[in-house]
Amino acid sequence: MNGTDARGRGLPKALIAAAGALVLALACGLLYGAAWLLIGADGQCDEPKGVERLARISAVAVPPAPAGANPVPGASGAECTDDSGPEVWLSAATYYTYDGGPRAVIDHYWDAAAAAGWKAAGPRPKVTPGFLLKDMCFRKEVDGKPTLLVVAYSARNEYSVSVNAVLDGSRPDC
Repeated sequence: MNGTDARGRGLPKALIAAAGALVLALACGLLYGAAWLLIGADGQCDEPKGVERLARISAVAVPPAPAGANPVPGASGAECTDDSGPEVWLSAATYYTYDGGPRAVIDHYWDAAAAAGWKAAGPRPKVTPGFLLKDMCFRKEVDGKPTLLVVAYSARNEYSVSVNAVLDGSRPDC
């Protein structure tokens, strides 16, 4: 008899499985640690930095709506999106109904945004009858961080005005 039996032969498999689980746990821990270092302790929406920055974005003064525009009840609000890739996006939007048409919205916000210190991030958008072809985007530093003001048509007589930023302070794209 050499001192091994059925139970003895199973012991090395159990050790291999335990070692594999340990290696997997360590790898996951290292990955989490690396992500924490890259994103930072306050890199998510529900952490203090995200909550504070979202409140500031929500309080940014935007140019007033044109005369005759009415806020859409229950459609406005603020959100933080941290599941859309490496950037954590902050956005505060107000939706309006307006019968003046897209040309009137463009003309109004083009002038009002400039008067409030926002710089156009592209040329004045073109329209086809009844539709805005491209969102209007403006840039400005808010609390020392790059911020966007976006005016977008969402339906024939409805548009939105939103303030957008990236949590880490990097420059958001229009």
